[in-house]
Amino acid sequence: MDSDSTTRLAAAAVIVGGVGLVFVHYYAGSPHDPEGWLSAIGFGAPFVGAGVVASVGVARGHAGLMLAAGIAVVPMSLLSIVLIPLVISAGVLVMRAVSLGVEVRSLSVPATLGAALLAALMYLVFHQDPAQWSTPRGSGGSSNIVTSTEALIAIGTATLASLAAATAA
Repeated sequence: MDSDSTTRLAAAAVIVGGVGLVFVHYYAGSPHDPEGWLSAIGFGAPFVGAGVVASVGVARGHAGLMLAAGIAVVPMSLLSIVLIPLVISAGVLVMRAVSLGVEVRSLSVPATLGAALLAALMYLVFHQDPAQWSTPRGSGGSSNIVTSTEALIAIGTATLASLAAATAA
């Protein structure tokens, strides 16, 4: 398998990991979470966004996008034991970017995209939203749920980062 194929596979693994995280968050999260699927999608969106940024970098040979996505994925992956395998994908992305040669002058946009994706996920995790709820299906509570607003911020950030990567030189 050549370097480009391996790097494409690493970027795809980050996307698949993000989608998998959506299902893990939904099915293993707080029972009867009032935010439902939107909360779960918001939690996985930064990973999917990082995977898309990396994929665009691979497709265009843009080492800066691969580097930024790889660096962002490392701390994001440390949130859960199920995400640890994504550190391998991040390593592949970083090594490929370094092997292509990264110009420091061309890192401003990719670094901003990677930082935005990381910040969106960190906001979801560290912003405390204690909640209690009661629905016809049951009731529950959590010390930190992902609200619709937080989820939409994460989804919007991932979408904008993906679009910006697609239009980056």
